[in-house]
Amino acid sequence: MSWSTALVEFLKNHERRSTSSSPIAVFDCDGTVISGDIGEAMLYTQIEEFHFRVSPGTIWPDHPRRKELDELYESLAGLPPGSGREGEDFQQFAAMILSWYFDQLRDGLVAKACTDIVRLLAGYTIDEVRALARRTVERELASPITTRNLGGRELPMGSRYIQEILELLRNLLRHGFEVWAVSGSNRWSVEHVFERIGIPPERVVGIELRERDGLVTPEARSPIPVGEGKIEALRERQPAIPALVASDSPYDIPLLLHAGDLRVRVKSGNLPATDFFRNNNITPDESWILIENPTFIENEDVTWLMQQ
Repeated sequence: MSWSTALVEFLKNHERRSTSSSPIAVFDCDGTVISGDIGEAMLYTQIEEFHFRVSPGTIWPDHPRRKELDELYESLAGLPPGSGREGEDFQQFAAMILSWYFDQLRDGLVAKACTDIVRLLAGYTIDEVRALARRTVERELASPITTRNLGGRELPMGSRYIQEILELLRNLLRHGFEVWAVSGSNRWSVEHVFERIGIPPERVVGIELRERDGLVTPEARSPIPVGEGKIEALRERQPAIPALVASDSPYDIPLLLHAGDLRVRVKSGNLPATDFFRNNNITPDESWILIENPTFIENEDVTWLMQQ
């Protein structure tokens, strides 16, 4: 059964049910609604533009080279505003930040890695963070799909909305579904991704930091929405079991299995569906929809598709 045929059957079944509340649908962001990782892209933008108010060495007390990281930060922070990238220490500074993040991912410390890069926003106001998030999203959508060189690494640049998922979202909204986003990226970048397709910020769950005296602190709000934490974070805001969950990531297996009726797996990376299921000891059945060859939308203004 094709994914579109399965969706029609799913919506028909929900129309037959009499209920006083709207059914819930939950979407991951990165690799599901858009290609790429918007949280990582915001980190790259922060580094490239040297947007730091607090030294990473202070924010990461467990970093084994925090003193060196502090010294690099002080060297660059002492330059005229806007010229941090021109400093001779910039590439080494960038390399140390990126290594800390990617090394933790490699070691399976996914929740910590994702949280640590969000904590780098400490010292800014929420408005400043949202402005950086908006600039990142708009830049990524407008950029060609290419790479950027940062800290000695070739890193992805450019992002696109995924047409099949937007069509799914449009159908769900027309049938009265309450749509939520639950992401392991920072909340502010995910808000802007979903705001562009009509999902309000109050229905976006992502990693966020506590505020004090008008500034964000390095302290992340818990639960961290990664792995099992996505279910806990969602339940705090919307306790109903979602009828549908969509994601591309094996880290979201707990959230996908939390769906009451339908699970949508998007193949936005290189992992085939057979490996996705085998690696996670899952036997696929009619509760799964597979979007194997997603279509990336080149027009960054996607409101036209949502309104069709």
